[in-house]
Amino acid sequence: MKCIRFILIFVFLFAHISLPETRASEEDLLNSLKTSDAPVIVKGDKVEYFRDEKKVVGEGDVSISYGDVKLECDKIIVYTDTKEAICEGNVRISQPGASFESDKVNYNFSEKKGYAIESDIKIKPFYGEAKRLEQKGEKQFEIERGYITTCDLEKPHYRIQAKEVRIFLGRKIVAKHILFYVGNIPILYMPIYVQPLNEKFPEVTIVPGRTSDWGYYALTAWRYYLNDNAKGFINLDYREKKGLAEGIDYQFNTKELGSGMARFYYTRENDDLTINKTGKADNRWRIQYRHNLNLPEDTTCTIEINKLSDRDMIKDYLYREYEDNPMPDNYILVETAKPNYIFSVLARKRLDNFFTVVERLPEAKLEVNSQQLWNTNFYYFSQSSATNFIKRYDEVENRSAEEAIRMDTFQKLSYAAKLLRFLYVTPFIATRQTFYSQNRWEDPSQLRSIYEGGADVSTKFYKVFDIESNFLGLDLHKLRHIITPQVGYLTRHQPTISPENLHQFDEIDAIDTYNGFSLFLENKLQTKRPEGDSMKTVDLARFVVSTDYMFRLKKKSIESKGEGKFGDIWLKLELWPYSWFHVDSDMTLNHKNCNVNSANIDAYFNLGEKFTLGVGHRYESTDSGKTSQLTGEMYYNINDDWKVKVYERFDFASQKWEEQEYTIFKSLHCWEAELTFNIREDDYTTWLVFRLKAFPEIPIGLFKTTYHRPYPGGRR
Repeated sequence: MKCIRFILIFVFLFAHISLPETRASEEDLLNSLKTSDAPVIVKGDKVEYFRDEKKVVGEGDVSISYGDVKLECDKIIVYTDTKEAICEGNVRISQPGASFESDKVNYNFSEKKGYAIESDIKIKPFYGEAKRLEQKGEKQFEIERGYITTCDLEKPHYRIQAKEVRIFLGRKIVAKHILFYVGNIPILYMPIYVQPLNEKFPEVTIVPGRTSDWGYYALTAWRYYLNDNAKGFINLDYREKKGLAEGIDYQFNTKELGSGMARFYYTRENDDLTINKTGKADNRWRIQYRHNLNLPEDTTCTIEINKLSDRDMIKDYLYREYEDNPMPDNYILVETAKPNYIFSVLARKRLDNFFTVVERLPEAKLEVNSQQLWNTNFYYFSQSSATNFIKRYDEVENRSAEEAIRMDTFQKLSYAAKLLRFLYVTPFIATRQTFYSQNRWEDPSQLRSIYEGGADVSTKFYKVFDIESNFLGLDLHKLRHIITPQVGYLTRHQPTISPENLHQFDEIDAIDTYNGFSLFLENKLQTKRPEGDSMKTVDLARFVVSTDYMFRLKKKSIESKGEGKFGDIWLKLELWPYSWFHVDSDMTLNHKNCNVNSANIDAYFNLGEKFTLGVGHRYESTDSGKTSQLTGEMYYNINDDWKVKVYERFDFASQKWEEQEYTIFKSLHCWEAELTFNIREDDYTTWLVFRLKAFPEIPIGLFKTTYHRPYPGGRR
């Protein structure tokens, strides 16, 4: 029969205790707590303290706690002066983020160091075995003649076997001279393997597939890791109809020089490895460099450089990037952000002559945030800039460059007032003075003056309805209706230089006369729903209507002709009746005939991990024609092993499916397989991906199609 479990507390090297007996009594050991800053707490069926030998022996279901370290075993000997322990039988040592098991372990509680023979390791998300395991500190382990894997089976599906593995908790795992096994078959040797634990990219990624443009292809990314501040990917891609392509991505992060990345991608198109050779190989490539540097005094410097072999390089090989940014930029921006102002210097330069670019060589800009003047209700705001513009046209247009130096300043003075306790009125006056070194007709030294003024008026009304209802499961606890009307008036005198006489470098050059109102009305419904022990306010619906009304002015005067017109009417409706359902829609109507110029609606259904659905419709009417597309994306979790995802885009005008994509996911214990078939216009694409569940991310650039959409019903 087991003895009653005792709780015994032992002192460390600096604690001196004089005990009259060889076997310590419970009272004596509990008194030692008074002189111990960091006690070792031992629980066991039988615990004995030997004063002369300065050791404690515990047997039978032993459990020891020391700080955040917990040790369990069948038998233990602890030396109180050195805090060293010898553990035997079903030994398990655990601490945050790691645990290991063995039949015999030597461990030092004070230094959190120890070693074990024939040990099992668990360091999330890795599992492993080692002939010898040594803990060299609180967060550092070394494995000799062992393996690691993310598969938790006794016989893992795959493993990385190495002579030496070093583990740094929360940071990385470093293995040297590794063999990658699938089952018992070695398939890959690497001299070094580094896996950061704070990111989700695997060491090697291979994506095979087939597309109409490329034929059969295999895209690979090999992650390299020099240290926490220097890492990246090496790409080696093969396309049946294009040939081999190589690339390298390098990411860096330094204290002194900031962070950034450099990328290079190259292909010798139509080389000897491709079918349908044209007889001439084309060298196609891209170079990209980005750098963010933090400077003193709240100043940052951003550098981006892009150089391409031809206009379609990114479109043909890196389509995901092309959709996000079809014309890469080249610039250096230095910006200082203070509470009261932002000052920046920008230099933008064209490096590829097949793009039309407005160069700024350079541009200096100062923006003073809206400032309260003394203790009054007056506020001041200003924007000033000086720019050397050169607009260079691409090879197709083949037009002469347009050049001008522009110095522009905008000054605004406003007054914030509250009338009748509910009406917020903000009148303002402003002027914009702009100097041009030459106008469109090359007349020198042109000064444009613009004067404007107006007022913004707004208020808010609300009423609370005492409604308690669960009609249709809406869970209503009171209902609040909020109405927010806003009216803005702006009158701008005819500029002294018409926009038609200026080069059009940006929106400032296009400013013209204006006299009219902007009208805005928002309606919102809110209720309260229980969340924990309190009630939380949630939105149920939001409806906005907005338009402009513009007066017609006499030329070079602010006097009205006595007539005006409304602008297009903009409507927006958002609904959140349930936590799992959301509707977002907007519409633009022509004010003359109320014809719909554009309309968008998206409906979202989210039933957790089991099922999600997004359906959307896009409509637009322009002078060149009408477009009407229905889009949708559905994700369904059939069971723990199988999932499906479907994306569809149908065009009503052409009566054709513009894009279809079908994906099947299969769970393989520690892996997830993903097979996708995509049809886009006349292009057919298929790819297969195996993802480690512990490291599911795929490096950017491995897919020709894009995987992120701004909304479920959105066009790619």
